[in-house]
Amino acid sequence: MNKFIYYFFLTLLLLVFHNEFSYGQKANYFIKDIEVHSDTTVNYLSTHGIIENRRHRNEKTLPFKFEKVDEKFEFRVYLKNAENIVDLKVIPTSELTVVDSPLQVDDNVYKFVVQFNRQNTSLKPSIIFALWTTDGKELPYEQKLLPYTNTEIELSDKKGSSIRELYIGEEKEYELLCNLPQNLRVDNIWHEQQNISWRLSERENKYFLGILPKAINSFSTEISIETYAPNFLMGSPSYKTLPLNLRFTVKESRLTFLATDKNEIIFNEDDHAEEIKIQLQQNRKLLLNKTYRIEDQEELGGNLIAEIFTENNLSSGYTTCRLRIYGYHSPKQGYLYIKDGDTPAFMTNFNIISETKIKSTQVLHAGKNWTSNLSVYPGETVSVKFEGDQMQHARFMFDGLRSISIDSVNTTKEMQSMQITIPININRKELKVFNGDTDTGIALKIKEKQSPRNFDFVTVDYGASPKVVSDIDKPIFYFKAMTDVILRFNPDWIDDQQLYGKQYITLDVRVIGPQGQLVEIAKDENIVICPGQSSPRYHNYEKNNCTDPLITLNKYLGIKTHRFEDWTKLEIYISHQKDRYSEQVKTKKIEIYAARKSQFDVDLSFPAGLLVKKANEDDISSGISGISISAIAQFKFFKPGTIGRVRPYRVGVGSIALNAFNLSDNEDIDRDLGIVALASVHPLQRPGRKLSLPLYVGFGYFLKAETFFWMVGPGISISF
Repeated sequence: MNKFIYYFFLTLLLLVFHNEFSYGQKANYFIKDIEVHSDTTVNYLSTHGIIENRRHRNEKTLPFKFEKVDEKFEFRVYLKNAENIVDLKVIPTSELTVVDSPLQVDDNVYKFVVQFNRQNTSLKPSIIFALWTTDGKELPYEQKLLPYTNTEIELSDKKGSSIRELYIGEEKEYELLCNLPQNLRVDNIWHEQQNISWRLSERENKYFLGILPKAINSFSTEISIETYAPNFLMGSPSYKTLPLNLRFTVKESRLTFLATDKNEIIFNEDDHAEEIKIQLQQNRKLLLNKTYRIEDQEELGGNLIAEIFTENNLSSGYTTCRLRIYGYHSPKQGYLYIKDGDTPAFMTNFNIISETKIKSTQVLHAGKNWTSNLSVYPGETVSVKFEGDQMQHARFMFDGLRSISIDSVNTTKEMQSMQITIPININRKELKVFNGDTDTGIALKIKEKQSPRNFDFVTVDYGASPKVVSDIDKPIFYFKAMTDVILRFNPDWIDDQQLYGKQYITLDVRVIGPQGQLVEIAKDENIVICPGQSSPRYHNYEKNNCTDPLITLNKYLGIKTHRFEDWTKLEIYISHQKDRYSEQVKTKKIEIYAARKSQFDVDLSFPAGLLVKKANEDDISSGISGISISAIAQFKFFKPGTIGRVRPYRVGVGSIALNAFNLSDNEDIDRDLGIVALASVHPLQRPGRKLSLPLYVGFGYFLKAETFFWMVGPGISISF
């Protein structure tokens, strides 16, 4: 039983450490809480965070209130395990501007200030920051945000819920007051309710609520306007204003109002003979097989707008008619009067508009000018502008696209613009543009993103641990033999947070010898790295020209890296191909030296005037020697942080022939052969110089005299 308990706790301990290790690889392991300050509120992720996506219950959205579109917000990030974090950086996006960069205000607290660029139209912005750990890792973290505000509306007549009068067939407009009008979605589209039709429009920076009654009645109704940023009610977001509670009494017109089955009729001015089928509300006084005039005023002498010929009564309560049009009309200009001759018989009202004609289409990309090039990229938000005739009546839609934001402020008779977001996972080559159900023949072309990414997706391995190419900012000194140099392009890092597409790269390699001479050149201009399977566009990229993401430089070089001489320099240039990109391309230079801390060579020197002291003599009886010859196998040492610069001293062992060049027959001449250990100082040493005048100091053993000795003095040295 005891053994079972032992193994149980051992297994539990291993699981705890495994989870600790697993969580330690993600940024949220270090996030304790996030706090946001607005002008009026303070919200905490732990307390106020909500879960919007039920499939990801661990991902919370942080709601916070704002009062002004250009308001600034202070964020505070509270950390746990803060001893493993050295820095926090906010990653700029198109949605926000960093006003104050992150500042550590406590051991585990960072604060920064941001301002959102389009807070009223960005429904779900995110703030992205990165934590830097003590082991040099960058851990990105994305926090989804939900800015909300209390958008309130009321009618300018200040009648509240008092009864308002309407007349059948008459559109009544009320000016709408709002505390944050930029947050209202103005679509100019009729919305249907049981008793009325209503629409919201804007003119001269004023907002109007149009009401069109359907039948004679007294009733109450509620109208809510859609908003960009939500109200926050009962712990959940609502993308509508609080409803207007309205009461109406609908009265009968002086003339009987006959409704039509069409609110808008297109008039082709080039073909006056064209007849349009419509249905007119039945009335016992409306005679069949009779032609009526339709004029724009009740009195005599009105402008002839159209003629209507009645045909058959339907069981649905309508009469089929043929309409022949002669002029344009807007309901805002007043009623239309159906006359029998010059005598008014009925009232009606509908729009007679010209056919929508598109003369030009342009696209606006972020940070650029309008262009007639209709190419767009997945994941991109662009503005589309249509210019032509009767643009205010067009109902443009994009095949396969749901997110469309119409810019009602800039909608005129000659122009209509809108903002669309291309889905990042779209799998078609074009987006056809429809006006209602009619294909306009215009289409936006879907192009794969092709931007040069910084070389943070490339690592270089020369024998030490791999280094990210974009982080290399100085020469690399490697003191071991380079068996090979490997460039690894990581496809899964290319489209990690935004799309960049295929990377077309040129590799230029140069080998520079120790004396600065060019030894070898190699070049590859056909490297194509395709984004990996983690990219949302992976299945859309053509992969027929993708190259192996692992490149060994030895396959390009005749002299392999492991055969480099000491202090040979390897220059690697990685650059994007200019002809493949419309943007500024990037180039990175890497310098790797076959560095050495020391070097072994043989030194042949001619010491002269050496002061020699033998161990078996009490004084310096040998005196100063004549010209000798020595051969020393020695080590020379290089200055750290320099390229091939030798320190002025050397040490080595070898032999010395004392007084070898003194050919005198004088018996006092002390000739001997010794084994010696020498240190030498070369004050005049220069790179590449073979001849120098060193100063020697050392000791050794004379073979003839059979005694130890020490020596000091100058000489002439020749290096090989």
